[in-house]
Amino acid sequence: MPLKGRFVSGPIRLPADPKKLDFKRADIEVHGLEQAGPSFEGRIFLNNPNAELNTAPTRENGYAGSFHVYGYGIWPGDLEKESGRQAAKSDEVRAPIHKTVIATEAIRDAARKGQDVTVTIVPVYPGNPPRDASEALKLDDVKITIH
Repeated sequence: MPLKGRFVSGPIRLPADPKKLDFKRADIEVHGLEQAGPSFEGRIFLNNPNAELNTAPTRENGYAGSFHVYGYGIWPGDLEKESGRQAAKSDEVRAPIHKTVIATEAIRDAARKGQDVTVTIVPVYPGNPPRDASEALKLDDVKITIH
């Protein structure tokens, strides 16, 4: 669910059996991520729906890793739409990509605390200080895959 400045997933159910925490690898998968726009970093936090731009990327804050979108700017079809044609819906994902973040230890930590995990993605433009990139973050779904 998109919130101002970030995306927060609904609860994602993990295996309940503590013996099943002995997995070799766990990934956070981001599906339908928009690439037709600016470049940005997506910082991923587990079980921290209040994470925001200034949240430190630490284990204590549920930080699981990050991905980068190397956007290619304005969608080519929008150039002619701006000159008089109807513009596309701003929430439409037109150049979807898939990102996988290996987050084995962070997912293990979250699973030890409970069976349901939320994933928060905070979009950040690089710089000093970093800037909010919420207008750049568009995606379809987030999943956790355990191998």
